[in-house]
Amino acid sequence: MTAFAIVVAVVLLALNALFVAVEFALIASRRQRLEELAEGSGRKARRARRSLQAISDLNRQLAGAQLGITMASLALGFLAEPAVAHLLELAIDSFGELPSGLKHTIASAIALAIVVFLHLVLGEMVPKNLAIAEPESTLLRLATFNWWYVRIFAPLIWALNHLANVGVRMCRVEPVDALGTAHTAQEFVTLLDRSRGEGLIDELGHTLLAGALGFRARPVRDAMVPRDQVVVAPRTATVRDIEALARTSGHSRLPIVGASGIDQVLGFVHVKDLLRTDPEEIDLPVAWQRIRRMLVVPGDVTLESLLLTMQRRRSHFAAVREQGATVGIITLEDVLEELVGDIIDESDRERVLTVGRRR
Repeated sequence: MTAFAIVVAVVLLALNALFVAVEFALIASRRQRLEELAEGSGRKARRARRSLQAISDLNRQLAGAQLGITMASLALGFLAEPAVAHLLELAIDSFGELPSGLKHTIASAIALAIVVFLHLVLGEMVPKNLAIAEPESTLLRLATFNWWYVRIFAPLIWALNHLANVGVRMCRVEPVDALGTAHTAQEFVTLLDRSRGEGLIDELGHTLLAGALGFRARPVRDAMVPRDQVVVAPRTATVRDIEALARTSGHSRLPIVGASGIDQVLGFVHVKDLLRTDPEEIDLPVAWQRIRRMLVVPGDVTLESLLLTMQRRRSHFAAVREQGATVGIITLEDVLEELVGDIIDESDRERVLTVGRRR
């Protein structure tokens, strides 16, 4: 009888471990990974689909796992402790005669400690750690077992889960059947930082994803070139003056301003528009037809909105104005750099060569 009880106790310990693994795998599994596996065919895809069904019905599934853990734990304590205590009493007898009551007390205490230790380590902690380390794999392996178990005990699980939901509603909280998977932009940034720290994504991937997350809400003033750093040309500047200014500044587009300076932006000149200037016009002010119209946007407009406007208007240059004054300028390159990081183009050649010489 003792041997049979020990065998049953081992089975109960294994069942307890299975239910614990199911519980933590349900919580820790990533739906996206399971959806990818479910798109295929075969046994693995079928298990993935069952796993997705379980995650979508999380309340009832967790109630089933808790029921299984409770039943296995109670049965384990009922059978294992007396069986182990009986074996220990036989072992104690080999060391000499002790009063029956004392012998039973010692054996029971040691048996209880052994059963609790095995239950805690093998029945709880080991399956929990395995499920957390490999949640999708664990859930796939146990999907069929859990599927049949939940259906066999469906009425009891439904009743327990219904009672639990009543208790939750009494606390003025509405129960949910699945874990929330939506995240805010800031939460995604935190996840990206952790993924980069763990080496799951490289620096470029982190820059692209983090930039895209903040792009929609970021205002233009965060990416613009402030007015004190803007290189401008007066309306009276000649073609020769603008060509010289373009060479020294490295900019291919230069704002043209009126008598009031940068607060009176008239438009901008693209250097390539001056390439076909007649020789007799080189020392004359730039003709009006060569001055392009410049977008004017407020500083609080979002980068996403500005990008759409630039695409629609086919303009790569904008003046940023606030309270009647020009506070800066912004180009398409500035907008894109908020997404992908610094962009080195032909206008950055001199700076790059200088750095190269310093090597």
